[in-house]
Amino acid sequence: MFVCGGVPQTQLLRGEDQVPGSKGRPKLEAKAVAAQRAYIDALVVWERLLHQASCSTCRPSDVSVAEQERRCAIAETRKERLRIAFRDLCYELGYVPRGHGIALPDEDQTCCHCSARGNTIH
Repeated sequence: MFVCGGVPQTQLLRGEDQVPGSKGRPKLEAKAVAAQRAYIDALVVWERLLHQASCSTCRPSDVSVAEQERRCAIAETRKERLRIAFRDLCYELGYVPRGHGIALPDEDQTCCHCSARGNTIH
């Protein structure tokens, strides 16, 4: 057995979500999982807005450049706030929760898929 972040790793490898003597761990892990989901959702929104701002095919014609930049900045701020909250919960928990079905969604099928054609955001 070894300890990482104050959590015995044999406990985690067996899939147990609670370290003996730490009654608050399941609640803390649930908060971390919810924070990870919120962060992933915000990341997807931010990436889509960045794509729309930089892709002439996907850019909304009724939104000014300034408004698109404002939307991207707001989305990035929200994404970073949620990332930091998730990071802090994981630090307090002592590990990153795994096995909760959290993943990036499939690509938006209505998108132009310009990244497949070699056009990427830099």
